Amino acid sequence: MSTSSKLLVVAIDFGTTYSGYAYSFKHQYDTDPLIPCTDSWARDSRSLVSLKTPTCVLFDKDKMFDSFGYEAEDKYSELAEEEEHQEWYFFRRFKMSLFNKEKRLSEDVKIKSTDGKEMTAIHVFSAAIKFLRGHLLDTLEKRATGVRETDIQWVLTVPAIWDDAAKQFMRVAAEKKQKRIFLSLSGIKNFNN
Repeated sequence: MSTSSKLLVVAIDFGTTYSGYAYSFKHQYDTDPLIPCTDSWARDSRSLVSLKTPTCVLFDKDKMFDSFGYEAEDKYSELAEEEEHQEWYFFRRFKMSLFNKEKRLSEDVKIKSTDGKEMTAIHVFSAAIKFLRGHLLDTLEKRATGVRETDIQWVLTVPAIWDDAAKQFMRVAAEKKQKRIFLSLSGIKNFNN
C-alpha cells in the first residue's frame, strides 16, 4: 500500500540506445505494483511501433532543440539526403559519455555529435529529458486524465555503474529545464514523496 498523496508515478528510462517511460496510477499500484502502463512510439517512415524510441536528439544550426527519437532520426536522414545536414547537430548513443572516468563532469563538459561537432552535455541531456517529460504530459492531457504535474512523482533511472558525479549530472540535467523530476538510483519502490 502506498503512503503518498501523488496520483501518478512516472519512471523515465533514459537508455543508451532506446528511451521511454512507464507509469502507474496510485490505484493501479495499490492493486498490482508490477503492472505499469507504457506508451508506444511510432515511426512514420517504416510503420514501426515500439515501446521505446531511439535515444537520439537533433538540434538545428543555432543549437535549438528540434526533435527526439524516431522523429530525430527521420528528419536527420531527410536532411542528409538533401545534403542540408552539415550545420545540424545529431546526437545518438551519447548517454555513456558520462561514464568517462578520465573526464571531470561539470556543466561545461562537451560531447560530440555524430559528425564531431560539440555541444555542452547538459544542454543535450536536458533537452532529451524535457522531451520525454513533455511527451508524457501531452499523452495525459490527450487522454483527459485530469492529472496535473503536481500530482506526479517523477523518477529518472541511471545505471548502477555510474559514479556519484555522473548521477549528480543527470539530476542537474533533469532539473535544468523542468521541475520535480526525481533521480532514483534504485527505481520505483513506492509512491513515497
